[in-house]
Amino acid sequence: MAQRKGAQGEGGARGGAPGSAPPPPICQVPFCPICMAVTAVGELKPEVLEHLLLAGREMLLAIRAVIDAHLEGTPEPKPKLERLTIE
Repeated sequence: MAQRKGAQGEGGARGGAPGSAPPPPICQVPFCPICMAVTAVGELKPEVLEHLLLAGREMLLAIRAVIDAHLEGTPEPKPKLERLTIE
């Protein structure tokens, strides 16, 4: 730990100025979808993020409408078994 502090120096290991924001944490899992999404969204303006959230909501509502329409148009399934009475 002492070596790490000495190696970083006053400005940090990445050459950032004192008082600048620390770099975002790096996930240890390669290609982690959650961390990749958080990293991509973290750099966006709030207006862009709001627009993407609204577009995603509309897409999910459209998918739900397609599924509902498909289910309404599907006829009732016929029973596979029939009861026969033998006389």
